[in-house]
Formats: sequence, C-alpha cells, structure tokens
Amino acid sequence: MDSSRIAADERGMTSVVGKTLVIGIVLLYVGGMTTLLLGGVVPEYRSTAGAELGDRVLATAGGAIEQSVSEVNGTVRTNRSVDLPSTIRGRHYELELAGTRLRLRHPDPAIEGELSLALPPTMSTTNATWRSGTDLQIRVSGPRQNRTLTIDS
Repeated sequence: MDSSRIAADERGMTSVVGKTLVIGIVLLYVGGMTTLLLGGVVPEYRSTAGAELGDRVLATAGGAIEQSVSEVNGTVRTNRSVDLPSTIRGRHYELELAGTRLRLRHPDPAIEGELSLALPPTMSTTNATWRSGTDLQIRVSGPRQNRTLTIDS
C-alpha cells in the first residue's frame, strides 16, 4: 500500500510541473516575440510609413502652391488655406520655401524631403518657414509681371 500512495503523489506532482513548464515556455515565446517586434520590425515600419506621409505632405503642399499661381491679367491678391497633418511620426515638422524649392524638415532625417516647384519666371517668392500644427496659408499678390508668393501659418 505504501507504494501505491507514493505513485499517486508523484503523478500529482508531474501534472503541476508540466503546467508550470508550459506556462514558462509560453511566457518565453511571448517575451521573445515582443522583443523581436518592438526592437526591429515595428520601428522600421513606423519610419517607412513616416517617410511616405512626408512625401504626401510635400506633394500636397507643392501642388497647392503651384495651383495658387494664376495667369490672370492685372493685380491679384489670393489667400489659400491647406490642411496638412499636424505631426509626422508623432513629431512636428516644418515646410521651408526658398526660391522654387520646398523642403520638409523633420527631426528624423529619413522623413525629410525636397521638391522643386514649377513657378512662372515672373513669380518671386519670399523665403519663409511654416511650422506644423496650423493650416498652411499660401498668399499670392501683385501685378502679373511681378507677383510674390509666400507661405505662413
């Protein structure tokens, strides 16, 4: 009888040890996958998505600036507002207009970009910087032969 009691006690202990080992293996797997994803895959995806959003912001702003230029005779005064994302990858950014170049500046260099604008030769630009968080304001004014374009908040 003593041997049957010992065998029953060992079987009960085997079940507890088995469950503990399974829980430990599951925890190691989940911890390893979390480390793998947060250490490499997820940040790389966020950078790629941020760079694509930066390209779209540049294209949208550049297209709006180019469309604001009108070829009508006489003096014009045009104001246009463009809604752009307030952040890219959780950080604020800037658009810098210098001549016919529009540049996106961001704390992450992988998101930065530059675009050449197609403006008429009679159009002069005011070097300006717009900071995200408000709508982009595009202003065009002056006579046809000497129009000025600027951006601000």
